Amino acid sequence: MKSLRNATMRLVGFRPLKKISLGVGLALITFACSERQTIQPEPFDVSQYAYFPLEIGKFVEYQIDSIVYDFASGGSTIQDSSRTYARELVADTLRDNLGELRYIIERYERPTENAPWKFKNTITATKTTSQAVRTEDNWRYLKLVFPMDRRSEWDGNSWIDKSREIEIAGERMRPFSNWVYEVDSIDVQASVGQFSFDSTLLVTEADDSNVIERRFSRVRYAKHIGVVWREQWILDSQYCNQTPPPGDCDTRPWEQKAEKGFILRQTVIAYN
Repeated sequence: MKSLRNATMRLVGFRPLKKISLGVGLALITFACSERQTIQPEPFDVSQYAYFPLEIGKFVEYQIDSIVYDFASGGSTIQDSSRTYARELVADTLRDNLGELRYIIERYERPTENAPWKFKNTITATKTTSQAVRTEDNWRYLKLVFPMDRRSEWDGNSWIDKSREIEIAGERMRPFSNWVYEVDSIDVQASVGQFSFDSTLLVTEADDSNVIERRFSRVRYAKHIGVVWREQWILDSQYCNQTPPPGDCDTRPWEQKAEKGFILRQTVIAYN
């Protein structure tokens, strides 16, 4: 279980045991691509707020599977797979210095399904008529904007320095380059794990790659529950920087050529 916690970072909402300095609102939403701007629905479907529910006593539990990539002696790469479980509970509320209502979310983890929950840290979340914001360890993420449709696009990491380096399994990386949040589908039925949901929202937060970096983050929300599935790839590789470049540089899967970073998959297993 140690290796998973090393990989689990504030970027995805789970605190690592190896130090990862990372874990995502603004009053004016700036769309990066005018072709994808939201068309204002008439009237606005207020049920969209249910994709980011905030209610004291609500909880969601997840199974988290990860693969951590790290350098090994002799120039090889270690792939360390592990599984852990997490529980997020909306426990309380508070007012910040501007009078804004913030919900306090307590996060717990355990190494197996039968082990006792252990408190890890506290997250805050807010929701207004135009945005949903999640803050953890001083990192703020603009998770959703309202209203949304299939053309919606926004800068979800607007408060984060895109060139900021963090440490993952002892290696320095820049995970936030080229992130653009986009709605892929909304109000569609989807099955996740053992559950089937009538209304889900799929958001791609990042999907970018070059010869040395792969950045991928996709999240599915369900109404009245919140996040029910997440997958993230934060990977770096120097495989294609050899002289001459390998013949399979463009075709070799990232799972095989990655040298540092992680792949993480998070799936809902219980909720109320």
